[in-house]
Order: sequence, then C-alpha cells, then structure tokens
Amino acid sequence: MRKFKNILAVIEPERNEQPSLERALEIVRFSPDTRITAFLAIYDFSYDITTLLNIDEQTAMRHSILENSENWLENELKAQHCEGTSITGKVVWHRSLPSAITAEIKSGNYDLVIKSADSHGILDGVVFTPADWQLLRTSDIPVLIAKDHPWPEGANILVALNLSDTEDRDIRLMNIRLLRNAQELARLMGGRIHLLNATPPLMPVSIVEIPGFTPDIYSEAVMKHSREQIEAFGARHRIPPENCHVIEGQPDDVIPKIAADLNACAVLIGHTGRTGIAAALVGNICEEIVDAVNCDLLVLKKSARL
Repeated sequence: MRKFKNILAVIEPERNEQPSLERALEIVRFSPDTRITAFLAIYDFSYDITTLLNIDEQTAMRHSILENSENWLENELKAQHCEGTSITGKVVWHRSLPSAITAEIKSGNYDLVIKSADSHGILDGVVFTPADWQLLRTSDIPVLIAKDHPWPEGANILVALNLSDTEDRDIRLMNIRLLRNAQELARLMGGRIHLLNATPPLMPVSIVEIPGFTPDIYSEAVMKHSREQIEAFGARHRIPPENCHVIEGQPDDVIPKIAADLNACAVLIGHTGRTGIAAALVGNICEEIVDAVNCDLLVLKKSARL
C-alpha cells in the first residue's frame, strides 16, 4: 500500500479557508507520523516596476514581502491549531504558483500534494489553464484536489477503474495503483471502498448489419461483460460484489452521480496525460469532473511515482 508520510499542502492567501491544509491535518489525525509542509508561493507584481530602484532597494523590498508572508503563514498555522503536529511552513518567491509547486515536488521527497479546488469558468482550459489543472498535468506524484468538507470515519471511497482493455499493461497498473491508494485512505479512516466502471454506450459498425442483433442485445452483453470484469477485479482484492458498480454512460456524467449517491468523501481516478491542444479540445476526465464531484478528487498520472 502507498503510505502518505510526507505531504505538500499548498496554501493560498487569497482564500478565507484552506481546505488543503485542513485535509492534510485530517490525514495526520489518522496517521500521526505523517509530516506536512505548508507551502506558500508569493509574488508581488508591484516588484516588476521597481527596476528604477537600485539592487539594494529591490532586495530590501523582496525581503520585506517574504518576511511578512512568513509571519502570515505562521499565524495561519497557529489558527489551524497545528501545535504538536509535524508541520513546517515554507515560503518561496515565484511568479507562477503551478511552476513553484512543480519545482518543490521535484526538490523534495513528497508522496502527496494537496491543493484546494479552484472555481472554473466556461472558457477555462481554452483561454487559460487554471492552476489546479496545470498541477494535475505536471505533477509526478498523486494530487489531491481538496474541497471544504470533513472526512468522517467509515466514509465511502470511490475508485473509477478503466476496464476498457484488460490486455493493456499500463491500464492494469493504473487500476492497481488507484486501488492501493484507496486502500491506504480506507486504512486511515476505516473507510469502505467502492469500485466503478463507466461503460459508454457505443456499438461497433461491424455488427450493425448482423440479422437479429439489436442495440439492446449489444448493450446487455457489454454490461454483463463489464460486471463480470469488475466483480472479478473486486474479488481479487476482497471488495464485495455489492460495492462494485457498472453504469452505462460517459465517465464525466457517471462518476459525479455515483459519488453523490454514495456520499463519497473522495474519488480516485487516473489521468489520461493529455496536454496542450489535445487537453483543451478533448479534455481530461479528471479536469472535467473536478467541479462536478461533491467531494475530494485524488488523481494519479501514468508517470507518477508509486
């Protein structure tokens, strides 16, 4: 199982609440030996107009901004009752929050990064890429997008599996990694794991002309095969059949609905790894559902460290 021993919690001073820090503290409540780094990337754009100042004045201004930010972060940690917790505050000077987080991940030995969920508009991903989407695309460790809700003991944890091609080694490994992370969360909070396979209603052109073969027959056959697959996967990992769900529909529609029905505290999903134009036009399911799910979203990438 994956152990969450060194967590990077992203602090954003413009927020009244800090779900990322609250979620990290929730994990520490279940796992007291976990370490937290409360990470704050700060940049004052008024600094850009100080080119007329001499080097000493620029340095003094930057030092003053960093010192004020460090004092703010220290007070924020005290307000969150972090005394007695293995937590360290870290403030860096960086213009881009996603780039600062990525650099910190690469420089540290973290096994989980937690960021509070952003609010996304209709044009996000086309005109510009929100910070949490950039993090999902660049992080090589698991990313937890945290929302403002508690993690009660015994909560449901939903794992979105990809069973479209059981012969694909990468897909098989991703499903196992998702389950391992879900098992760790379940161990921490005494939670219950639910497995989900969303099956899009597609029919191959080659079978349309077969006499007596209707879309209903094909759909029933696909659903039966999908249920056999997910129950076999669940049986290998001691997940009872009643916790294995097969729903016909597109994943970005099915996952939020089932998460709401189960009142899940977290959804775990693999990232497709699309970037650039492909991500903007086609999208990644984890980015499409981050606003739609009413709970936390834990995302793993193909390249992520185990």
